[in-house]
Amino acid sequence: MSISRKARARAGRFTATIVAIAAGPLAAGPATAQTASSDTALTEIIVTGSRIRSPDATSVSPISTVNGEELQQRGVTRVEDLINTLPQAYADQGAGNRGGTVGASGTATINLRNLGNQRTLVLIDGRRLMQGDPDRTAAQAPDINNVPAALIERIDVVTGGASAVYGSDALAGVVNFVLKKDFDGVQVDTTNGFYSHTNNNPIRAVSAAAKQAYPGGATFDGPQNDVSITAGKNFAGGRGNITGFFSYRHAVGVRTSDRDFSICGLSAGASGYSCSLSSATYPAQFQPLNPTTGAARGTYTLDGTTGNTLRTYKTSDGFNNGPTYDLQSPDQRYNLDLFGHYEYAPGHQVYGEFMFMRDEADIRLSPTAVFSVAEKVNCNNPYLSAQEVSVFCTTAGLTSAQTANVVVSERDVQAGSRHDYTTHTAYRGVLGAKGDISDDWQYDVYAQYGRTNYDSRLTGDISLSNFANALQAVTNSSGQIVCKTGAAGCVPINIFAIGGITPAALGYVQQDFYRTGFTQEVVASGAVTGQLSALTSPLAHSPLGVAFGTEYRRESIGLTPDSHYSSKDVAGNSGGEFPISGAFDVKELFAEVTAPLVQDRPFFHSLSLNAGARYSDYSTAGDTTAYKAGGEWAPDTDIRFRGSFQRAVRAPNLVELYGPQQITTANLTDPCEGAHPTASLAACQASGVTVTQYGNIAPAAGQKSGAMIGGNPGLKPEESNTVSFGTQITPSFLPGVTLTADYFDIDVKKLISTVPATIELSQCIATGTFCNLVVRNPTTGSLVTSGYVVTTYINAGYLDTSGVDFSLSAKYDVADLIGVNGLGRVGLNFSGTFTDKYEIQVLPNTPSYRCEGYFGVTCGMPIPKWRHRMVVDWTLPDGVDLMATWRYIGGTRNDKSSSAVYLAGAYQPYDATLPSVSYLDLGVSLALTDDISLRMGVNNVFDKDPPVTASTGGQVSNGAFYSGIYDALGRYVFTNVSARF
Repeated sequence: MSISRKARARAGRFTATIVAIAAGPLAAGPATAQTASSDTALTEIIVTGSRIRSPDATSVSPISTVNGEELQQRGVTRVEDLINTLPQAYADQGAGNRGGTVGASGTATINLRNLGNQRTLVLIDGRRLMQGDPDRTAAQAPDINNVPAALIERIDVVTGGASAVYGSDALAGVVNFVLKKDFDGVQVDTTNGFYSHTNNNPIRAVSAAAKQAYPGGATFDGPQNDVSITAGKNFAGGRGNITGFFSYRHAVGVRTSDRDFSICGLSAGASGYSCSLSSATYPAQFQPLNPTTGAARGTYTLDGTTGNTLRTYKTSDGFNNGPTYDLQSPDQRYNLDLFGHYEYAPGHQVYGEFMFMRDEADIRLSPTAVFSVAEKVNCNNPYLSAQEVSVFCTTAGLTSAQTANVVVSERDVQAGSRHDYTTHTAYRGVLGAKGDISDDWQYDVYAQYGRTNYDSRLTGDISLSNFANALQAVTNSSGQIVCKTGAAGCVPINIFAIGGITPAALGYVQQDFYRTGFTQEVVASGAVTGQLSALTSPLAHSPLGVAFGTEYRRESIGLTPDSHYSSKDVAGNSGGEFPISGAFDVKELFAEVTAPLVQDRPFFHSLSLNAGARYSDYSTAGDTTAYKAGGEWAPDTDIRFRGSFQRAVRAPNLVELYGPQQITTANLTDPCEGAHPTASLAACQASGVTVTQYGNIAPAAGQKSGAMIGGNPGLKPEESNTVSFGTQITPSFLPGVTLTADYFDIDVKKLISTVPATIELSQCIATGTFCNLVVRNPTTGSLVTSGYVVTTYINAGYLDTSGVDFSLSAKYDVADLIGVNGLGRVGLNFSGTFTDKYEIQVLPNTPSYRCEGYFGVTCGMPIPKWRHRMVVDWTLPDGVDLMATWRYIGGTRNDKSSSAVYLAGAYQPYDATLPSVSYLDLGVSLALTDDISLRMGVNNVFDKDPPVTASTGGQVSNGAFYSGIYDALGRYVFTNVSARF
């Protein structure tokens, strides 16, 4: 049976690869309609950020588009490495994260506008990608390791609220990975790369007395290998297609000890930076306590000259954990994907997707430590020297038959780094149908299931209970040193002499610890799009376009730590890990309308309005409404003005809601403690102190007070207002050139965050506000032993960022520029972002502070006022393509140089700034045959080191520098071969 031309045209809308590049940064030009085949009409376009189909669709929001070809041209094996080069994106989770303070999770996430990865919605072909990790220490964000890099046709980035179209989480924007369709044949892609770096950073000069040498000379390390096979087949006369994809990626780790700029954590002194590279034998520290008052009687460490006597502890004895992490984590990943669609009747199609991903990461952590743990040390311990017995026992009036209370800190350097072997196994399936209801109306319904399973095995950490057992040693009747407690399998440990820990003792105190968990998402969605021909403006020829539909989504989470975690027995996680279990569902209705008002009239080439709304009913957070309104006006074909307002919402995620609440310690000085409090009686009474308790609150040991952390089921959704307006210029006298400039302002209210205990307590004492977050011990009035400051997730202040995005794209035949034929085409794509404001208010009614142009302990990663990316390519007629990329990151200042409250502080002049940095990337592509292409290139050609600082505060950093925003490994050399059969 033959299919009519009109039916084939309708079917083409669904079988053709739809390319919609809406003008914006990195866009090649204005959106244009693409032909589905030689005998079909122009297909309708769907622009990311809208559900409405239109033959001349454009976007009222700026969209950045990156072609999938650039992944191969840059030798990218990790998609986040490409995303992070965009000026709108900030470094986030990825293989470059270390453990410890940064909290590496083995996932890869996206952070637009530095609003947090939980506020960036990730889509695959317009449908949600599920959450990637159930661990409470990792943000609940999609893991883009699920995205098959070789199948990416393009990446659309819409910054600003998009909740009216796509739902929750789109406060910062949307990243939509559009995959290739209708693949026919077999293609093999291989990418191989490595880092080439010369260690000659000036930081080497700051530690002439280092106890271990810096790495020196040229290095070649960190190889990455990726191989993928794509096989597809069209069938039934082109009405159906099935495509399979498999890829394997492997990355070899690079240690922080392999780079001179990362081997130590810097500290700032009066004369410059200092860096102490600790020896392999790092002695324990001890604080013997008064047996009556519990007060510390000094702080000691082992004397290196004797090995088994004590001397007073000095700050310079601190441990350097710089060389104990990875700059690039060892990792291997498998992707297996299957896509298919079939037109079972003219204009009606069923489609399905199955995606599988397994990522295995080795997250290296610093050697574990028992930090400030009160232990029992028996005075007749045979490992104690006479001098140690005197310090611990005799001077405190204890006999050999008694036990001393000693606060112990012991770094397990002898055992080396810990390893968190983390595996994420993800499944995602989609089954749907779409087609034509009539000539003007289409439908799309689908069901989607996604699940990520999480497994963690931590090795090399210490069981605190085993450590306590092993610490108390006695000599038995046979003259053997054994554990006093008689615990099964116990081997006594000697931390009282340098080098005294035996392998057997180490084997007893160290254990493997396990966590398992999952995140799960179920989506059912249906939408109808179409045109209301009866509602066509008398001044326009295109009718009113509408889209409406409904969606149901359920998300659930589970995390099960083993008994060691839940009993706070893991030394490296002494606060404990506790089970997480929870779920929420949401029912939604959405609608969108586009109204062409004037078309093809003098001074009104086009004038149109766009509006949309989404109503959501959450089982946890209640009702929310997101909406948008915008418009565009093109006086002629050379210039277009656009603007929009969008109200976006983000419901609290599962960890923010259900993360287990627990009381841990915080570095907090209570102004109401001690015999002579620094705060007045009235101020202390506001914080919960009684008249009787005032002046009688015992100081917290080591200024370690209590803080409650965890989730908060009472959280309300965040709300954001996004205002954007700008212009696009395509001058007819410069064909092939597109310029855009767009202003944005994203203001997030009711910000879901945690607030430092120091700020909450200080605000209570100073202003009497937020005192409900201070819970004192009812008997003693202290902030320890059932006293604490609540630092769980709350709806706090606001975060407001604004600026301007610029872009320029151009493409010309060389002959048109210089009059010489046969030299191909040249193209330029430039995108830059000026950040005018990045303002944070921690709590309502408190002073705000601004971080644009700053970095540091409070602001975190650098937020330069200007970033840009410029790509120049030259395509020759004989299949040779040359490409150069200039990446620029503006300079920033130490946030302590600001006069803002919460920022201002002391800092060293040489630590005042991070300089601007430029990177140059070069690549060449060769068409060896019609079916085989070779790409080669070098990123960071000049092997630039990241700028270093002593003022990172451990936040989003790899020690003395910020990873992700700056290249952390040096020059990257790669080759890529693609063969089509």
